[in-house]
Formats: sequence, C-alpha cells, structure tokens
Amino acid sequence: MGHGLSRRAALHGLAGGLALAGFGAARMPRAGAASVHATVIASSPRYLCNAVAATRGGTLFLGAPRWDLMADTPSVFRVGSGGALQPFPGGRWNEWKPGGDATNAFVMVNGLHIFSDDTLWVVDQGIDPTRGASVPGGQKLVQLDPRDGRVLQILRWGDDILPPGSAMNDLRIAGDLMFVTDSGLGGIIIHNMRSGETVRRLSEHALLRATPDKPLRGRDGHILRDSHGKRPLVHSDMLEITADRKWFYFSTPSGPLRRIPTDVLMDASLTDGQRAGRIETVIDLPTIMGTAIDTLGNLYYADAEHGRIVVLTPEKKQLALFEDPRLVDGDALFITADRHMLVPVAQTERLPSNNAGVNAVKLPFISLGFALPDTLDGQKLGGVVSSL
Repeated sequence: MGHGLSRRAALHGLAGGLALAGFGAARMPRAGAASVHATVIASSPRYLCNAVAATRGGTLFLGAPRWDLMADTPSVFRVGSGGALQPFPGGRWNEWKPGGDATNAFVMVNGLHIFSDDTLWVVDQGIDPTRGASVPGGQKLVQLDPRDGRVLQILRWGDDILPPGSAMNDLRIAGDLMFVTDSGLGGIIIHNMRSGETVRRLSEHALLRATPDKPLRGRDGHILRDSHGKRPLVHSDMLEITADRKWFYFSTPSGPLRRIPTDVLMDASLTDGQRAGRIETVIDLPTIMGTAIDTLGNLYYADAEHGRIVVLTPEKKQLALFEDPRLVDGDALFITADRHMLVPVAQTERLPSNNAGVNAVKLPFISLGFALPDTLDGQKLGGVVSSL
C-alpha cells in the first residue's frame, strides 16, 4: 500500500544473505506456531518507508514516498556499510521538488522490488503531493543496477495504459511478463518485456475497486480518515502470481482477496466482462497493507487491524505467523533468497491524513526482518518465487 526513511539504519549483512540478529526479538505468542524472532533491520529518526527489498548478496534498499511530513525525502535509499542510509542512485534522481522536472527524478515512490536477476525496480506514481495529481513525465517504472545505480531502463506509458487518475502501485514479474496494479482507478497493466507490447485489463471494473462501505482500519478499530472525515479509497493494490504462473491473486487493501487464471487474464480474445466472469473470491480480509507468496503457494498478508502477518495456505487455512506490538501497519512484504521475510513498518494510521489531522507517529521509523520457519502449525513454508 504505501510512506518514507533517513540517516541511520541497523542492518548487519553477511555474504549470501541478511543476518537478522541483535535487536529486541519478539516471540509469536500462539500455541502450535513456530517461534519467530524479529530484528530491526532499518531504523530512522526522520523518514518512514513503505517498501523494502534486498539483493541476493544482502544489500538492502528502502522506498520512501512523499506522504505527510515527508516532502523532502530522497525517495529511495541503499543501506551502506555500518547502516548509513544513502540516497540512491544519487544526484537529481533524489532531489525533486514541486515544480521541478520529473522526467529523471523520483516524485512519489510507492514501491520497489528485486527479482531473480538482482536488479532494482522502482515504482514512481509521479504524484505531486502539493497538487494531488501526476506531473508530466512523473509516473514511471525505473530499473536500476543495484551496484552502481546505473539506469537500465525507464518504462512510461500513455493515456491508453495509464488514463488520467491512474496510479501504479506494485509490480511482479513472471517470465517475460510484468504485471502492475493501478490503485488509482482499478486495473491491471501487463507489459511483455520481450516484445514491448503493453495492455490494460479490467480497467475500473467493480471487482478491482474498493467500496466506501468497508473503510480501512488500523489497530483497535481505528478508521483511517483525514481532518475533514474523508476516508482513503485505494483500488487494486496487492498482487501475487503463483510459482507455476497459473493464478494471479489481487486485492484492494480492504479486501476481499480474489484470483483469476493467468491465461484468462492474458487471453486477448476475451472481453473484460468475460474475464471478470472467471474471477474467484478467495477469502474476505481485514485491512491489509502488503502481501507476498512462496514457492508452495502460501500467500502472506500483513494484517493492519491486528498487528500480525498471516499465512493463507492453498487450502485456505489462515495461520498467524508473526505478531508484534511494533508491527503498526506493516507494509509491502519481501521474501529474500535465503528465506527471510522483510517488512517495513509504515505507521500509516498514525499520519495526520489518516488520523483526523493528528500526527501520532512514534519515532523512530523501523523495518523488521525474520527468518521464515520451515513449517508453521504443520504447514510447510516455501521460499521466494523465482520471477525470471
């Protein structure tokens, strides 16, 4: 779903992966569940992040959007030696200000991801926070070399793919295909990285749009709303693709979780109405901020209402994996190559725009990480889904 970070972080890297150890650990207080210990992997006194990703070698990246109180964020950080946060890739990419050229600068970063080729993808919604609208050249996907910050490619599309009001939210890659959700209007963008062809599916369809009758909630039933009582309405946001690429899962932050066969989504001979007829509702959900999926088809979601991460098995069993009082609006989940789960703690419900105008953010901002157990209540857990 989506907020920022800054000067210091606590990450200890080891060759071949992340060493998640050293900070106050939290034990899962649930009979039968695995003992899960969480470490603070990044901590900042200034910026809040809503996205985290790591290379196979353990280099950590953080995404920091220009949400409330975060107008001066560099948008993307790489965690350097000793935990220092470095604007990445540096220069004008991290220096945008309202009214500035957005062509080669980050404006409103809402997501980032690293796939099996170990390059960093950044989702820039291009929204000027002072205007609440996209700026010319602002909405884009940027692929970066994580070692030197070299820009490998930038993807931008016209109004046929990103109509006015669109807001790219998150992305996944399966083979040659890139899938991107649009949380501004509701819709799915599919880009063939080999041919360059891009299509838009299920645009503004009701099954991809949130409804006012189910408001976003945080801890203790807290309803997200601004100082005027206006509630956020976020459309298709989370997406996951199974390892066998047969199923495409998606959800708004307020649920429910739905899925559609990937081949149906791709079939150019079908209308959106016909595609919608093949959409299945999987389960209802509490308010969620992020998801992940593993090689065994277990889907993980960050339950904002109860401060926990839940595993949804292929048989639709829901198992509590991790609970922690620090987990206030855990956002985009990321599974590393060595089976650690990373989760940024966004504190979304404490921001003024979601807390009736009151700033209730508690410093520092943190991200957590923990090793995935092999099993949970007898259910086998897998690893990261290879994406390329």
